[in-house]
Amino acid sequence: MVTDDGSECTAHLVQTLSVQGWRVVVLRFPQSIVPDRAHLEDGIASVELKDMSEAHLQDQLAAIATTYGSIGAFIHLHPHITDSEGDKALVKQVFLLAKHLKPSLNQFNGEGRSFFLTTARLDGTFGFSQQNTFSPISAGLFGLTKSLNHEWSKVFCRAIDLAPEWEAERSVRAILAEMHDPDLDILEVAYGHEGRTTLVSH
Repeated sequence: MVTDDGSECTAHLVQTLSVQGWRVVVLRFPQSIVPDRAHLEDGIASVELKDMSEAHLQDQLAAIATTYGSIGAFIHLHPHITDSEGDKALVKQVFLLAKHLKPSLNQFNGEGRSFFLTTARLDGTFGFSQQNTFSPISAGLFGLTKSLNHEWSKVFCRAIDLAPEWEAERSVRAILAEMHDPDLDILEVAYGHEGRTTLVSH
């Protein structure tokens, strides 16, 4: 399952995954939160949330599981927005998604590995560029992803900071590279003008 950030990145990512044999379902947030909609090719399934309530989310996830099968992978594409209230609502929704996806991701028995992957559009350097063009609220996705990594031993978890100016194709290449990275010790990466960077403790 991939969330729609309303950009070409969503369209390019889900089409690439579909071509590679993945069965992809796109989850769309209410347009009051994410106004734009990525254009999806024929054959790509999508489900739209009518509101941001937990009960509605549960119902939609149950419907997805019934129609398309158990969810074994989750990719959240966070839009580059500066509206703090909208950002709070989205981050909260991802926390709820983690809560309700826990059983299916941890009990996944298909080919490959299950994973929980989040992307944010900070600045491509974990927010260290001294530029205030992003909402710091979305940085909460990094804390969530790192916490899940400690709690979910069977799930590959990673958070990615993509530079806002990176175009769709370049962003998707980065996401795909992280999905298949064999290094399980890395939990967060950034892609920006310096290329791929990680945090190192001293």
